Amino acid sequence: MPPLTAASAPQSARRVEMQGFRHGNVTTIKEVDTSRTDDQIMPTFDLRTVMLMASVMPGLMAVVMFAIGRSFPRNIHGVAQWAQGSLVFSAAAFLMALRGALPDWLSVIGGNICMVGSIGLWLIGSQRYLGRAAFVRLVSAMVVVDALVLGWMTYIDFNPYGRSMCTNVILALLFALLAYELLRFGRKDSGARVVGFMFAIETLIALTRIVTSLEPGSAREGLYAHDLVQLIYLSSGAFMSLTITVGFMLTAVNRLRIHLEQLSLIDPLTGLLNRRALLDTHTLARGTPRRRGTHLSLLLIDLDHFKNVNDKYGHLMGDAILIDFAQKAALSLPQEAHFARWGGEEFAVFFPCESIDEPLNLARELQARIAYRGDSTLPSYTCSIGIAFIDISEATIERLLKQADGALYRAKRNGRNRAELGSEPVAVET
Repeated sequence: MPPLTAASAPQSARRVEMQGFRHGNVTTIKEVDTSRTDDQIMPTFDLRTVMLMASVMPGLMAVVMFAIGRSFPRNIHGVAQWAQGSLVFSAAAFLMALRGALPDWLSVIGGNICMVGSIGLWLIGSQRYLGRAAFVRLVSAMVVVDALVLGWMTYIDFNPYGRSMCTNVILALLFALLAYELLRFGRKDSGARVVGFMFAIETLIALTRIVTSLEPGSAREGLYAHDLVQLIYLSSGAFMSLTITVGFMLTAVNRLRIHLEQLSLIDPLTGLLNRRALLDTHTLARGTPRRRGTHLSLLLIDLDHFKNVNDKYGHLMGDAILIDFAQKAALSLPQEAHFARWGGEEFAVFFPCESIDEPLNLARELQARIAYRGDSTLPSYTCSIGIAFIDISEATIERLLKQADGALYRAKRNGRNRAELGSEPVAVET
């Protein structure tokens, strides 16, 4: 065997070791090439396995999201589009993972179209969740453009690099729109902010992929190119697909929790606070330094002869009167007031004030508003009002209720359609 010279050694620093292999009584000396090429120096990472993993978890989370989304109230929007986007993303990752085993029209064109469509559905769902106008036409246009470019560069003017660039640019734009929508309009929603931050990271990674692919001599081996940026791009995409889907689901569940908490504090007929909520506002009012008002006032309001209205006109008409009073009374209340349906035909108004004139004037205005009948759709009705007015340092809920309830009792006993103050009668007739 000729000696190994520097001239005969390859550029990759070929290294040869002499190793002995014993076969029975015969020992054979054999050259073993222990050199490693540049590609072998870096540890290999199976990107197809990453894509297959990305096709499983978002799909499972989509099924869960579909299941819980069916029980959501109608005022929580976007959950269906989030679930659809996650399911389409799973299909896209699966098709891309089988590139080479499936025809190009399915693995390349179909996979990329599904990828763009899934991010587009996430965008539409996020906008609907935030109460924004959805970019349905824009997303549809992006899907069509991506499909046309991919079809042209696959079957007419073959250009794998152009296909990748087109899809990456569209995805970067969608990621940026998602990050903007969630961070800009969902800033009061902690879940939306977290998901928006994830999309901001994905935007930066996608832009890095685009910029590095423009460099002269950059790797252009397609989806599974063996370079660091592509490794980060696909791996982060697989990881983000799962965390983003989980983030969407947790965001929706948190919105549902807030909605249910609000329902527990809201009267379903009138949309006003209920008794529990009004009691909570009293606790907050006494525990928070006041910006205005040295006293607290509580108005207990009872609609006169309401049982007779129900008996004569029916309960539907009675409900209409309750709603009518709630709407008209709300127009008279000061900004600091808390308005609640206390129970049945009783209402309560709680607010801070400086002088006794404030609750008295409010009582007069409330009675004047319902006395005016601008239409004939409802029968006329009146109300009696009991007023409590106590220094804020002594205004426990028990004292306020006792004083207001006693005043309301006197107003009804003295002929109704009146307002009484504390323990001393203050007639306010209309």
